[in-house]
Amino acid sequence: MKIGEFSRQCGVSVRMLRFYETAGLLMPRRTAQGWREYDAADAVFIGKAAQLNRAGVPLKDLALMRDCLRDEPQQFCAELRARLAATQEDLVGEIARLQQSARLLADLLAASDKAA
Repeated sequence: MKIGEFSRQCGVSVRMLRFYETAGLLMPRRTAQGWREYDAADAVFIGKAAQLNRAGVPLKDLALMRDCLRDEPQQFCAELRARLAATQEDLVGEIARLQQSARLLADLLAASDKAA
């Protein structure tokens, strides 16, 4: 399938697909005319890569783990597992900081309500 159809199927913009290709995440086959051609395995991979990127895994890390990401989810390689664990730890810390900030704001708002 060509880039426009692939973009619609994956829910990823054509521009983002070209960016993924430039970053080394995606390597579509080319026709004799130079058109990009994608298959179902590319769609599965892009879904995984986009999901991990939204979870905070940088694209440069995903490019390093491209071959690992193409495997079955239960067979993540050790490098990917380590990076996912580190990203998860970072996210848990960020959530704790955000919750603390939310509590502080709630306390300030409650205090301002009492003063009013």
